[in-house]
Amino acid sequence: MHKTRFAPIVLLFFLLITQSLLFSATQKVILSYYKGDISIFRNTTLVYPEINMKILKGDSLVTEDDSYLEIMYEDGSVSSLEPNSTIMINEIKKEKGLFTTRIKALVGSLLCKIKKLKKGESFQVYTPTAAATVRGTVFEVVVKETQETSFNVLSGQLYAKALIEGAQTYLLRDKFTYFVGKEGIPDVRKLTDNELAALRNRAHAYIRDFIEEKKEEIDKGIKKGIKKGCLGFI
Repeated sequence: MHKTRFAPIVLLFFLLITQSLLFSATQKVILSYYKGDISIFRNTTLVYPEINMKILKGDSLVTEDDSYLEIMYEDGSVSSLEPNSTIMINEIKKEKGLFTTRIKALVGSLLCKIKKLKKGESFQVYTPTAAATVRGTVFEVVVKETQETSFNVLSGQLYAKALIEGAQTYLLRDKFTYFVGKEGIPDVRKLTDNELAALRNRAHAYIRDFIEEKKEEIDKGIKKGIKKGCLGFI
């Protein structure tokens, strides 16, 4: 009799645990590429970097001179950290099949190629002075040591806002830039031809370095992997 009463309780507990794991989890994010001297800090512990290692919520990623790294998100979106840069992974949640991502860019430059998001998904980048919310965008975040922030949009669109009370949200489209300093007064304008060419060149240089390192290994299968894993500007 007692066993008969106990069985439904066990079954209910099992179903609740299963649903929790199914509907709320961490999305898979990996270190898909790096070059030079990089550091990954996890709970104040320095972790040795390895290609395809998991990147976790709370991790801090740092690049030194002439060093790069790329992380790939579960939906195929990618972020490339340029030299002398630091970011922190604030959130990489997966709930009911939808992704929520929040990155804190502390200093340096971060290039992102974000796939078109589904309804209910979000990808946000915060800096000490501003925040960007994207849908499906190729863009760059630049944070100077003075905490001045620039969001440079190559394609797609994003919403940018200074982190001060009463700040207005701006919609940025292709080839526009948003700049804000500590005072919180934004400057929104179109990128000049020189600025646009320099932005494209930074992304191309990153991919060229990657291909040069792997040129002896490249075959049809690896080429497909490169197109999937890199920023895809070429």
